[in-house]
Amino acid sequence: MATTPNSPWIRKPLHAVYQYEQQQLHRHLSLWDLLGIGVGGTVGSGIFVLTGQIAAQYAGTWTWCSFAVSGVAATCSGVCFAELSGRIPAAGSSYAYAYVCFGQWAAILAASCLTLEYGIAGAAVARSWGDKVLLVIAGENAPNESSWVNVPALLISALSTLLLVKGVKESKTATNFVTMMKMLLVFFMIAGGFWLSPTRTYNNSHKSSIPTAGILRGATSSFFGYLGYDEVCCVAGEAKHPVRDMPRAVLGTLGLVTITYVTASIALTGMVENPQDISPTSGFPSAFRSRHVEWAAEIAAWGEIVTLPVVVLISLLAQPRLTYGMAQDGLLPAVFAQTDVHGNLVMGTLIQGTAMTLLAAFVPFTYLNDLISAGILVAFSLTDSSLVVLRRESPPNDPGLLERCLMGYNVLCFLTAILISHESSWGIVQLALAVFTALSAALTLVYMTIQCPASPQFGGTLLQCTQSGNVSSSAPFPDSHYFQTPWVPLIPCLGMAVNWYLIAQLEVFGLLLLGLYLGVVVLFYLLFCLNGTAPSWAHPTASKSSSSEDAISLISLGHHNFDNEKQSMLSEQDEILNYSSAATRNQRLARRNSR
Repeated sequence: MATTPNSPWIRKPLHAVYQYEQQQLHRHLSLWDLLGIGVGGTVGSGIFVLTGQIAAQYAGTWTWCSFAVSGVAATCSGVCFAELSGRIPAAGSSYAYAYVCFGQWAAILAASCLTLEYGIAGAAVARSWGDKVLLVIAGENAPNESSWVNVPALLISALSTLLLVKGVKESKTATNFVTMMKMLLVFFMIAGGFWLSPTRTYNNSHKSSIPTAGILRGATSSFFGYLGYDEVCCVAGEAKHPVRDMPRAVLGTLGLVTITYVTASIALTGMVENPQDISPTSGFPSAFRSRHVEWAAEIAAWGEIVTLPVVVLISLLAQPRLTYGMAQDGLLPAVFAQTDVHGNLVMGTLIQGTAMTLLAAFVPFTYLNDLISAGILVAFSLTDSSLVVLRRESPPNDPGLLERCLMGYNVLCFLTAILISHESSWGIVQLALAVFTALSAALTLVYMTIQCPASPQFGGTLLQCTQSGNVSSSAPFPDSHYFQTPWVPLIPCLGMAVNWYLIAQLEVFGLLLLGLYLGVVVLFYLLFCLNGTAPSWAHPTASKSSSSEDAISLISLGHHNFDNEKQSMLSEQDEILNYSSAATRNQRLARRNSR
């Protein structure tokens, strides 16, 4: 299909992704910094709320199994983020991936969903934190949700904005420090739980029957405790060694979070005789009180208040990186792409930090939690689909087959999830429809796997597409330099199925809000963005030669750290060889002199 520079179907070539990252953003984030962002943005309600809720209502002493199952499910999408963040190390996460794979329309939808995860969710966390602070300070006299302003939420949002505006070094230091404090608190609660757990509790848990249905219901709820690990992908454009460190950061975050959730669940349920006695809203404090350790209960209760603000900070850190990428592509005003001499997104942070502060202070989020969760899961499915497009390709005689199969598979998974998750008066008819759509989705996956072979190189022609629409002669780097997701398209498609199943578990009102929200976004795009200024890489007048040279240099940019490391290793080997040669010569001279 022919596209114009302003077409919603236009795809962004990968060399353009590298180009704009090279021009502006400074690569300064180490693996430690990336892990701090990932873990700090993920560990939160899963420890302080979900462990107690699942233990009391669903899985009992088998709560750890619910978190293990949901951790495996989260990894299906996590490995897709790990590969794409290393191969496309650009600001914007799912937005950047969707733009490369599906075009501008998909990028707009992804950006809208990510805004729910970063900006809106950050404001919601700030509001929740403010409510907790007011409850602790004022007790029964604390203002309720109808209060016109939440002062603590306003203050924490404003402080986060000022900290990020002040500089990247300060915000990194604060993020790493608070994340470390949060993990120390979690380790304290886990260690205390194991110390106070009688041995008979574990023995009884192994003798009890396995509540399979409760474990699966708990896994559905606990999955939302993993949301946030993808925020680290939004700062991939500032990673020092993106090819090496981004996959490690994503998978390291998921691994650390899963281990933390599983061990915390075992420690929590081990402290009490009956897991149903655990408070669904304050699991560890109530468990410590049941063991008559009031000081530990107070530390656990205050710990959430002390460490939760880091989630607000990381959300505000990610949101300007998303709008930076959109501004570079001409979809937002250029002010969002302005940086200072140190590469900080000062104006974008100020504008969006102010908006987030106002939302947190004045807007209650009682009915928006499902909207936020649904938006995040839609963005996950877009990322999973993007990896399939970049690793597989349509047959030459049927272009577009891969994209059509992916669209059909996603629709069938959503219909199946709706049919099996919501009861109706249809009875056997609904069950038959669910079986039919599930089998159709499975057959679509098999057909796509057979008919759409693996691409000989990552991205196929998308990787080497030039500004003029021709294919560059530059050869890509070997795939062995990158992390690669196994079993594509099976693993990404399992991730999509999990995402749509979880979306179907949400309230219908939340799904309707998501549809309304995305409809407003599409209308805004058609009215104001579609006819706007096209980005420079989309102009067909650019010369083939210049874009070929850009592709070579810009792809090299993404791997210059690898080349430097390789050269350093070669230099060290040369030094060793030279030293060995000199030592050998000295030994020969010594033997000759001795004769």
